[in-house]
Amino acid sequence: MAGSDIGDETQKLLYALAVTLRTFLGHVNDFAGCDDAHEGFSAASFKAAANDLGATIDKEVTFLMIACKPPAREPEIQTLCPKVSAAFFHLVQQVDRIPKSAGHEYLVAVRRAVCRSLIAAAALANSFIDDKVEIEQAIMAKLHYMPISGVFWEHCKTLSQIPADNRAAAALVWTSLVGSLVNDAADELHESLESAASNTAAEHDGSDANLSDDSMDELDGEIPAARIGDARKIEKLVLAAKHTCDKVGLRCIRGCTSLDDERTIWLDRLVELGKTVQAAVDSLVATLFMDES
Repeated sequence: MAGSDIGDETQKLLYALAVTLRTFLGHVNDFAGCDDAHEGFSAASFKAAANDLGATIDKEVTFLMIACKPPAREPEIQTLCPKVSAAFFHLVQQVDRIPKSAGHEYLVAVRRAVCRSLIAAAALANSFIDDKVEIEQAIMAKLHYMPISGVFWEHCKTLSQIPADNRAAAALVWTSLVGSLVNDAADELHESLESAASNTAAEHDGSDANLSDDSMDELDGEIPAARIGDARKIEKLVLAAKHTCDKVGLRCIRGCTSLDDERTIWLDRLVELGKTVQAAVDSLVATLFMDES
């Protein structure tokens, strides 16, 4: 989407906006929290401010996008560029007030949401100018950012989805990156064992001779027969990990009814250890599919 019908002076404003957003992006991406809590800060007040600013940013950027589309309305663009910049500036100011004591997972969730919105707005400005502002690819890769052409609000709405506090952030991470993945590994192992048992029974019946080539293809990735005994032992360990992760998620994370500095650190540590358990379960299950012969 070239900015061919937008004059040079207006393109300079859009370019300056994209540069400003890129600067904000680098700052927020590197922000690790304040050492001391600002007076009056709370996760609830931050979420309320982020929701309000997100709505403002959504509105102003949408107006800017409409003004930039041919035929471009340059007076509106010139008015809207500083408004968008100011709204994001106020959002970054709110981020700068978050203390480290708010929790690691909470800070990660805030950074992700704000950075995705900044990238989306910068990419939108870039789409209307000839001289593009380069966005650091490492940050985009870190966020798993996928551009959605012309749909800025799909990314901007993540501001309204910032977790309420570190408990909510930890619960979200636990569900998506620990509990569900451990459950998936347990289910995959159970299905593979059932499939291996069916194949063994078929071989004893002599019915494997009737398998088509397509059916044989489906057997790829099965647990080698020599590892079935090990697999059944490992399944018990994986199921124990699954039940433990389920209980931790339910009782220790969702069941955490109040937050103080000690509980916040404890929740972050739980998530860190949970990720280690999940990685160990994945590695253990993967070893079963390796034919050591």
